[in-house]
Amino acid sequence: MNAATTTEKEPIGHLLTPVWGFILAMTVSALDATIAGTVTPTIVAEFGRVELSAWVFGSYMLALTALLPLYGKFSDHFGRKRMINIGIAIFLVGSIWCGFARSMPELVAARGLQGVGAAALFPIGMAAIGLQFPPRLRSRLQGVFASVFGLSSLLGPLVGSGIGEYAGWRWAFFINPPLLLLAAWLIHRNYREHQTEASGQKVDILGAVLITYAIAGVLYALYEAGENRDLGEWSVWAALLTGIAAFVVFIVVERRHESPIIPLTLFSNSALSAAFVVNFVIGLVMYSAIFFVPVFAQGVTGGSIGKTGLTLFPFQVASIVGSLVAGRAIFKAGIRSMGMLSMFLLAAGFGLLMTMDTHTSAWVTAAYTLLIGAGTGVGLPVLMIAVQSALPPHLMGIGSSITQLAREFGGMIGVSMLGVLQYYLFVNETEQLTGQAAELVREAGPRGVSEMLFSEQSAFPADLVELLRSGLSSALTSVFMVTGIICVLGILVSTRMAKEMRRPGPPPGMRPPGMPPADVPAPGGGSAPAGHQ
Repeated sequence: MNAATTTEKEPIGHLLTPVWGFILAMTVSALDATIAGTVTPTIVAEFGRVELSAWVFGSYMLALTALLPLYGKFSDHFGRKRMINIGIAIFLVGSIWCGFARSMPELVAARGLQGVGAAALFPIGMAAIGLQFPPRLRSRLQGVFASVFGLSSLLGPLVGSGIGEYAGWRWAFFINPPLLLLAAWLIHRNYREHQTEASGQKVDILGAVLITYAIAGVLYALYEAGENRDLGEWSVWAALLTGIAAFVVFIVVERRHESPIIPLTLFSNSALSAAFVVNFVIGLVMYSAIFFVPVFAQGVTGGSIGKTGLTLFPFQVASIVGSLVAGRAIFKAGIRSMGMLSMFLLAAGFGLLMTMDTHTSAWVTAAYTLLIGAGTGVGLPVLMIAVQSALPPHLMGIGSSITQLAREFGGMIGVSMLGVLQYYLFVNETEQLTGQAAELVREAGPRGVSEMLFSEQSAFPADLVELLRSGLSSALTSVFMVTGIICVLGILVSTRMAKEMRRPGPPPGMRPPGMPPADVPAPGGGSAPAGHQ
């Protein structure tokens, strides 16, 4: 039996044990982000330093995203079991440090260390499953893995609230170590490692440094711009420009290295490039919905915090169901059809969001988000499968990590840049006010305006609140329109994706190291092996 892939007819029950290890590790990572966000107000109440509170989440996501390519490449190079165990160990240490943190700066640093470890869990887990199982079972398992995102967003706030109220916020981090140790034991005991053609090649250290800084610099700029709603900060431009410069140098270095961190030939294949672009769109619209829909429900329609939370409940449930259904349906329907379905659902959902106004109820908003959740749920496993079915084993790790990197970048750009757009459009609306209304808004400032809109009992005149809500509605409708247009472009790009699933093998124009071109006879006679079965 091939150590890398199980055939359809062979029993696979004994192989499912390490899958639970990967699922547990990824669930802890995904839950940690949402749980930490829920307990952050309690942490601020104890430590103060509210200006650093956003970085409790930001440092985690920045470190996680910046290191995705490194873990993906190093798992191809040094082995997946070794690298995921390293990631789990770092995540475990970071969790303990978070639990014992004595100040907000220390907690932010500890969260960054958690992110360094968490960066290993999703791409390596996805790559391991992509290599370990035959196509039909692989697609179902990728659907289960993708549903972890929806499950974490659904359960995270509930778990975080319970822990924060009954056990104290530190236990939001102390619950991680025993779960991570169990995950590591399941993986170590049952996962069968195998060598790939990338093993033993020279490590591209310079490329690793450059791409990590490039991603971190650009993400820092986007995060700061999104948080401060200001594109003029010198730190934003310094990080953005140096990050872009590092990326340009990285491309030059990668073209010359025998074993680049990110093989640029990956992007010469239209089907693979389309999958990466569509995954970028998925991330952008998914995080935009999670961020902007509650803003609309509370700030425009005046819903309570409880009702606002309900607006995303259908989104989360539909995302979970969509992932599980897509994992089963893709084998029959094909990659391209499922990818286009995902984009159609997202475009339809944002098209409906554009019709909302100050009189739209929370229940109608929730119904609209159901389409977006279904589109997200369908798209997440389909795009991972699209990439993995086009790649040979020695590129499975880096391919899986780039897929997640595209999604995270899309989410960051969606929340940051669209957030800046929404802010300036809303400011422009307030500048149209005249008389006493304009004077009250000027005196209140941004914080006071937020209190007008998001407080359930505003002390400001009802007619002014209504005018501001109308202005915010107009700004958010424009954001939904831009997002909808991006989804339509995603439909067009998805037509370039591969039509059907394949077993892992090199896409056209690529071959593993040492394999002769297709027109060169293979050793011993005959032709070189095909890229896929």
